[in-house]
Amino acid sequence: MKVNDWMDFFREHSIKKIFSLNDLKVLTGENTSTISVQLSRLSRSGLVENPIKGWYTNPFNIPDPEELSMVLRAPCYLSMEYALSRHGILSQDVHTYTMVTTKLPHTYRSDDDIFEYHQIKRSLFWGFKIEGTVQVAEPEKALLDLIYVRITRNRDAKENAILSLIDDMYIEELDGKKALDLSKRFDRKTKEFTVKILDT
Repeated sequence: MKVNDWMDFFREHSIKKIFSLNDLKVLTGENTSTISVQLSRLSRSGLVENPIKGWYTNPFNIPDPEELSMVLRAPCYLSMEYALSRHGILSQDVHTYTMVTTKLPHTYRSDDDIFEYHQIKRSLFWGFKIEGTVQVAEPEKALLDLIYVRITRNRDAKENAILSLIDDMYIEELDGKKALDLSKRFDRKTKEFTVKILDT
């Protein structure tokens, strides 16, 4: 496909913001190596963005980073530090997009952003709301995910580091009863640490 053909393709599929190489292979009928070469040229010329290896954005409907984060390692939802900051609970500015997923953990880096994915059990994959195409943890679930991933799952975790982060949170803005109720669906260590935080 020539440049004009690709532009026509993206315009025709403008409802879709992000394409994987496999998406493009299925939709165009071209083989992967041909698509890679052609899209690399378009990317170098600035006509198409390639924020993450193997992923291309639609120049006629460019996604924001939150929308991009939803497709790199689906299923997932924004949680932990990023969601807490987004909800105004964490006073710090967070520049890394933190997600939880049922898939293996992974970190993707683009020129501008870092997308950090943390694995949780399928039984804990809940507690988020859908905003358009973006899934975001409720603040209480974001806190529980943070404790579970950073403390419970991490053998080398330093509790003081998390407590220091908690000091930068407006814990009083959380629904304490809801957080405690939700924590009962987690393991003992997560529940105990949640109680410790809410009692401070």
